[in-house]
Amino acid sequence: MLKGIIMTLVATTVLMSCTRMAPETEPEDNGPSDCSPVFPDKQVTYNGYVKHIIAAHCTQSCHRGGNTLGTGNFTSYEGLKPFANDNFYIRVVQDNADMPQGMAPLPKSTRDSLNVWLKNCIPEN
Repeated sequence: MLKGIIMTLVATTVLMSCTRMAPETEPEDNGPSDCSPVFPDKQVTYNGYVKHIIAAHCTQSCHRGGNTLGTGNFTSYEGLKPFANDNFYIRVVQDNADMPQGMAPLPKSTRDSLNVWLKNCIPEN
């Protein structure tokens, strides 16, 4: 009897401690934006920096398109561009980021550089 009660309490605790995350969705294409670079003196570009970070941390297991775990194909600028938005900032850049999934957030210096890239209108070159 006591064993049954303990098992029920443990199962209830485990179930209540789980969190549910909203699934990633394909972003809407809102057309060209009226973006003005926030850090014009800092040059962080997709080809010069971002693609190497994305390749090392995002496309190896999840975001390469096709039948992979993550939404989107981040193997090219055109594939990543629709996802470089507020959700990317929340999931990848901010201090309590939850990406890469199941791993520690990227180092602060890397996240800071990705923030510059986002705030500077996600330049390709």
